[in-house]
Amino acid sequence: MSGKRSRDDAAPPARIAVIGCGGWCQGWHLPNLAKREDALIVAVVDPSETPGAGGCVPSICQPMTDVAKKYGAPWYKSLDALLADKDTLKLDGVLCAAPHRFHGQIGLAVMAENLHVLMEKPMTADVAEARELYDASLKSPDKCFIINNTANWQEGSLAAHKLVRTEKKIGAVRHVSTVFAAPLAWLFDGRDDHAAWTQTSGTMIGNGFAWGQFSHTFGWLFRVTGLTPARVYAVASTSEKTGADTMDAVVVTCTSGATLNVSGVGTCPDHGFKVLGNWLFGTEGMLNYSALAGADNVKPSGGSGTGARDPDAAVGEGSKRPGPGPRLELWRNDGENLVGPPVEFEHLDQESTGPGSLDAFVRACRGLEYTNAASALDGLKAVCTIDAIYRSAKEGQPVEVRGCEGLD
Repeated sequence: MSGKRSRDDAAPPARIAVIGCGGWCQGWHLPNLAKREDALIVAVVDPSETPGAGGCVPSICQPMTDVAKKYGAPWYKSLDALLADKDTLKLDGVLCAAPHRFHGQIGLAVMAENLHVLMEKPMTADVAEARELYDASLKSPDKCFIINNTANWQEGSLAAHKLVRTEKKIGAVRHVSTVFAAPLAWLFDGRDDHAAWTQTSGTMIGNGFAWGQFSHTFGWLFRVTGLTPARVYAVASTSEKTGADTMDAVVVTCTSGATLNVSGVGTCPDHGFKVLGNWLFGTEGMLNYSALAGADNVKPSGGSGTGARDPDAAVGEGSKRPGPGPRLELWRNDGENLVGPPVEFEHLDQESTGPGSLDAFVRACRGLEYTNAASALDGLKAVCTIDAIYRSAKEGQPVEVRGCEGLD
């Protein structure tokens, strides 16, 4: 996507408000933003004086008075109050890290004010809201709506998208087999103070690993393949302590007839890595993007400050692995083999200037070119699929996906 300026140094810093100041925001979003020279935190928003209850890392949360002082930004207790001052603040965009159930109303209100949006994943936990957000994003093409699926901006993910969607190196995608396993028993099978990740609220149908982690998987799959889900059959194992789903076995049939075989595990052993496996099979070949993501043999990537990494420079030809660790690999039926960038997952560096998603958001706010590797369309497809997973698991039978009508 194109901005209005071609020179980075000609654009003023992005003026950003952060909504929802729980553990994830205080641990990652705010520190990452504060380290950037191209962005300013001009407001922090949270209705609670002591945010973070029920979140994933409440122990690192400070009171909002301390947060406001630390980052030199005024504290607003409501979105309405923030938007009433948007002109005074000279606001460019809003980063939303509020709980899932507030994503829809926040996103719609911010887009209505013609501001850029970086939305935490999942885009929402309500199909109707997800469709509204997607439709609203189409009406404001000059403003970004980005989902914070940080894995989508890793060089290997950008290369996979280029190879599969643009160059069609594996032909038409016919089948995908994927597994994602994370050491999150403490979150989904653990203490009561993580209720936001285990208990339903609002219109949610179920809560647990699917909403908490499958949004990574489906955000990546739909971005890389371009497929649209049509029908889902799911079986889930749930925690006796919390009732949250901790293991999910899912078959998705897409509108093209392609099938997705998706496995999720939220209680694997904690050895500092996540199990990431994506195998894409097409009419002309296959692509493999699999690893123990975060393991010592995979070097984490830092924010580049651009959000516009060049996938062309990342893909090399040949059968020999260039360097240590698992890398993207592609095999074609005609014998061609491509070896690409390292397999990497979510960006979790608290000491950096943030992931590619944040880079892209800041660049959009500054009127510069940016890459949107997790759009409202990708977010909509993910939300609709996860909603169908919970309905199918509850009903014990396949269900039709709701909310994706007319996307093909």
